[in-house]
Amino acid sequence: MDPARDWLEVARGSFVGVGPTEPADKIPPVSITSVSVLPYGLTLDAILVVGITVLVTATPLLPAPAQIGAAAGIASLALVAWFKRCRAAAPVGVFCVVSLGLALSGVHYSQLVLGVGLLMYAVVVRRVPWLRGVATWVRWGSFGPDVRVLTTASGLIAAVALSGWYLLLHPNIDDIVQTFVPDVPLGLLIAGGLVFSMVNAAVEEGAYRGVLLHGLDTTLGPGLAALALQAMAFGALHVQGFPRGSIGVGLASIYGLFMGVIRRRAGGMFAPWMAHVFTDVVIAGIVVTIGRPNIALHPTAAWILSGPG
Repeated sequence: MDPARDWLEVARGSFVGVGPTEPADKIPPVSITSVSVLPYGLTLDAILVVGITVLVTATPLLPAPAQIGAAAGIASLALVAWFKRCRAAAPVGVFCVVSLGLALSGVHYSQLVLGVGLLMYAVVVRRVPWLRGVATWVRWGSFGPDVRVLTTASGLIAAVALSGWYLLLHPNIDDIVQTFVPDVPLGLLIAGGLVFSMVNAAVEEGAYRGVLLHGLDTTLGPGLAALALQAMAFGALHVQGFPRGSIGVGLASIYGLFMGVIRRRAGGMFAPWMAHVFTDVVIAGIVVTIGRPNIALHPTAAWILSGPG
């Protein structure tokens, strides 16, 4: 098997399955009995999902007053999706409205914002009768040899890209250090960094390779357009993250493409989550060892016994 060829085939949408022994995440066909068909073969469901995704992508890049307008636009599209009972757009709209509402109300931790958004998404798709069964993306998927190769390769490429970005551009990440790196011994930072990486990877993959990509795949088909839209939304999230700035948005978007390809190839969420955990561990290592050196001058055990003071 040629992994490079598989990447291209999945990106073009011509290869969605993973072989007879590794069940794929097959995208259910969109019913045209309850969704109005619009010109050029697009459904109302598709237009609403794309519109919500585009506004979600634009919101972090806009000034504060314009962010309110974008959020209002997302809420309006979500209401239309709910009124028209669009099975793809309605749950995507719920997730985005809840997440953006929290972010614009002053919640600064994206992990909490996305986590609550995913929780509300889960409640809606479970409790609302006409939305039951839409969250078919919630599955482990396969982790065969080819998926492991892709997962490992994406992690190594991301590690090199992130290290190069930081070492060559010397970005100011003081806000990240002050928020996420307390003045505690290195042993506790390593444990905390691992837990943070696992949680952060879970909520970001659930949001972008789960909710958004599934909604786009369901309505647009599993082609390059859906991959690109979710990747750009993921990239925009990182305008103030790690990596950050315009270059950071570009790097994160490329990474989002990689994760989308792995998500499709594996037919589930475990493989992209594993790749993302590895990448977040690399970021945590950079922040701790380079961004804030000499933070642990005493042993962890002694610190626990004597207290942080």
